[in-house]
Amino acid sequence: MKKLLYFGIIALLFACSADDQTITETQVNLVIDHYKTTSVLYGTALVATEEGVESRFKIPFISSFEFQPGNTYKVTATRRTVQNDGAATATDSYRLISVQTQDTIPPNTRFTVPLAKFVNGYGYVKFVVGNAELGYVLSNEIPLDCASFCGELQSLLVIEDPVTGEFEHGPDGNYVLKALY
Repeated sequence: MKKLLYFGIIALLFACSADDQTITETQVNLVIDHYKTTSVLYGTALVATEEGVESRFKIPFISSFEFQPGNTYKVTATRRTVQNDGAATATDSYRLISVQTQDTIPPNTRFTVPLAKFVNGYGYVKFVVGNAELGYVLSNEIPLDCASFCGELQSLLVIEDPVTGEFEHGPDGNYVLKALY
């Protein structure tokens, strides 16, 4: 009986092995936007589009790539996709091959970033921490200059309203808040 039990456990371990995944690597051309946005999974993420694809998507990082806020990039990267057949999920990671172009945007270029929202399965998610006295930080990474909007931002976060900020790039990589909605 013990041998049968051990055989069953060993068979189960082999059935659940990591060999249930498929790994593919593809060379892709990406356009990386000039700012990072918020992400429930990653905190902040790069905003990217793939050559030939209209929709934008989020990338937590590109290995060997040094992002500088206020610059757009065209890069060539290797996309490594791990398809786990047992869980019917795929995970993509990126590694830089080369930077084709790096262009600085005008300093008054505006962009929007979600600061707080309701997310199915998580509830109300705040991407902003801090307060008006000590200052605010976006996803523990990007300092925010909330200017005349600090009080309004704090009120919206307390009453758990969805909040989106419109920003411009500030000095030293911070975001300067220009509008809230």
